[in-house]
Amino acid sequence: MTELIPAHLDHRRSWAEFVYCYPVISRRSKGVSLGVNLNPDKVCNFDCVYCEVDRTTPGRRRDIDLDQLERELSVLLDVTLDGSLFTFPPFDSARPDQRRLNDIAFSGDGEPTTAKEFAEAVERVAHLKWMRGLQEVKLVLITDSSRLQAREVVQGLDTLMANNGEIWAKLDAGTEAYYQEINRTSIPFGRIIENIEITARLRPITIQSLFLSWKGHGPSSAEIAAYCDVLRGIQGIGGRFQAIQLYTVARPTPEPEARPLRAKELDALADQVRAALPTVPVEVFYGPKDELGPEEHSC
Repeated sequence: MTELIPAHLDHRRSWAEFVYCYPVISRRSKGVSLGVNLNPDKVCNFDCVYCEVDRTTPGRRRDIDLDQLERELSVLLDVTLDGSLFTFPPFDSARPDQRRLNDIAFSGDGEPTTAKEFAEAVERVAHLKWMRGLQEVKLVLITDSSRLQAREVVQGLDTLMANNGEIWAKLDAGTEAYYQEINRTSIPFGRIIENIEITARLRPITIQSLFLSWKGHGPSSAEIAAYCDVLRGIQGIGGRFQAIQLYTVARPTPEPEARPLRAKELDALADQVRAALPTVPVEVFYGPKDELGPEEHSC
C-alpha cells in the first residue's frame, strides 16, 4: 500500500518553460518518471472520459523539435540525479524511496505513437541514456494500443526493447460497447485487441487498465468477465503479460462524471481478474482518500 503524496496528485505535463519533457513522481513507476510529450498540440486519437488533458485550451506547439527535446531531457536528468528536483514543490513531498529515477516514459497530451517522429525520438532518448551510463533506467511506452503494428512504430519498439524497454498497453474494456463509451474513438475495439495480441506474442507487455465510476456506475461484473476473457484469449495464443495494472481516477478531469472507484470496488474487480488470470501479477492503484471516504485507505 503506497500512501498518496501531493506529487502523486499533480501530474502536470509541464516543467519550467519546457515544451516536451516533464517530471512526475509515479506510483506505477515507484519513483521518478521523466515524461516525453510527443503531442504538445494535445491531439489524440482517443477521447477518454477520464483524460486529465484540458483540450478546451490550445496546445503549446504543433511541431516536434528533437534537438530541443534532447536538451530538455538532459536538464531533467541533471536535476533528478543531483537531487535538486526535490527542492521544488510538489516533488519536495517525495519520500526518500520515491526519489530514484525509474524510467523515461513516452506519454503526454496524446497518443505518442501518432507522432511521425516517434521512432527517431526513441532512438535519441535511448542514445542519451546510453551516453550517460543509465542502462538500468527503463524506457517506457504508455500507449492506447492503437498503432502498435504501424511499421514506423514497430521500428521504435525494437529500439525501445533493446534499451531496457517496457510497453504499457491500454485496455479499459472487454466489449466494444463499453470501450466506445469510455474511450470514445473511431478505432474499432477489434483492432486494439489484435494489436495487443501480436505485440504480446513478440515481447511481454504490461496491460494498463483504468476503471472508474462513470455517470454514477462502475463497470459491471459481466464487463470485467469479458475483459478477462479477452486477456485469457491473448494468453491462449501465446501472448505474454508482465503484469496487469488496475487503477482508477486519481486527479481532476474535465468530465465531472468521471469519478474514482472506491477501494472496495477496485479490490473486488482485482479479485475477479486474479481469479481469471492466476499466473499474471495484478497491481492495484487506488484513488484519493477524500474521494474514497474516511473509512478507506488510499494507495
